[in-house]
Amino acid sequence: MFDTMKVAHKIKEARISQNMTQMNLADAMEVSYQAVSNWERGSSCPDISKLEQLCQILNLSMNELLSSESDFRTLNRIIQKDESAEDVDEPVTMEEIQEFAPILPPADVERLVDDNLKSQEKEKVNLSAITGLAPFLGSEYLDDLAKRAHVDSLSELAGLAPFLSRDALDSLVKNSDPEADMSGIVCLAPFLSQETLDWLAHKIPPAGSLTRLTGLAPFINKDTLDYLVKNADLDTDLYGIIGLAPFLSQETLDWLAHKIPPAGGLTRLTGLAPFINKDTLDYLVKNADLDTDLYGIIGLAPFLSQETLDWLACEIPSVSGLNGLVGLAPFLSESTLDHLVKNAVPGTDMSGIMGLAPFLSQKTLQEMAEALMKSQNLGALQTFSPFL
Repeated sequence: MFDTMKVAHKIKEARISQNMTQMNLADAMEVSYQAVSNWERGSSCPDISKLEQLCQILNLSMNELLSSESDFRTLNRIIQKDESAEDVDEPVTMEEIQEFAPILPPADVERLVDDNLKSQEKEKVNLSAITGLAPFLGSEYLDDLAKRAHVDSLSELAGLAPFLSRDALDSLVKNSDPEADMSGIVCLAPFLSQETLDWLAHKIPPAGSLTRLTGLAPFINKDTLDYLVKNADLDTDLYGIIGLAPFLSQETLDWLAHKIPPAGGLTRLTGLAPFINKDTLDYLVKNADLDTDLYGIIGLAPFLSQETLDWLACEIPSVSGLNGLVGLAPFLSESTLDHLVKNAVPGTDMSGIMGLAPFLSQKTLQEMAEALMKSQNLGALQTFSPFL
């Protein structure tokens, strides 16, 4: 295997043995001092066209420089200089091309790849090998290989995508089957044009639902997503809409907040709540039916303003008793809950008070315990004891 570090070490050793500085070698090779420095650090290799000159200057044979008989034979096959070699007609493998690509001109790499493909049945393109060679191949050449690849899924092109032209990727995607290869299309999304992404956004949903756009959403124009959501069926495609919520405009999110609840109450807004304006949520909650939509309100509690939560704390007990506040208790202030419990009618709503016990102050719990002891309500006192 071609080892750049071994070659680097050999160049440095030979230069020192010739009593040359890096600058001396650079002048003799007609390259920059930095180029020689990079060779000796293994950061890069001399171009193949300069290897013979380098060997002459350093008084090395090519075999000595490469430190490997097999590398020497492979290099001879690549540059087609040793016409007497028995394996001169044997195609260079993709692995060998990958090893020597850093020292070959792009045109030579492309020629070797073509020769390799012609030696195979049906010229089947090995995408994993081509991906390794991509930095050394021209864009047009790579585009042509990608179109000839006959992949089962576009995901197989993901490694090549950064090196392919946008036009080639757009063409591949538009000629694919979005129904069958959605995961492959998502893999290529960061490299597609905005026009193709918008085309996909309009083409994909009718076959299923907006959930199929979730993977593409970070790359699709916000105006396009807003349009699709506003024209979706809010009853049947709610999960798809929730998946797109982080990428929608605030105007569309507020429109959804007002549009969705009538079909099923505020519970249907829970998934969208983290993205909806707090003022909008406060408005919806204050205009909701506190009796029939209590579970929906509790689901929105983490996203409501403190003012609205305090308002709920005062309004709900008159509709549902203190029991109605149990789900909201983690979001209410301790002082608000203490006040409500202390003003509850003695002897009534004990189940609600017990439900709020974990969130009451120790002072209020102590007062409640003393009152229960006086009334000899030992059962209720036992329920309170874990919080004292």
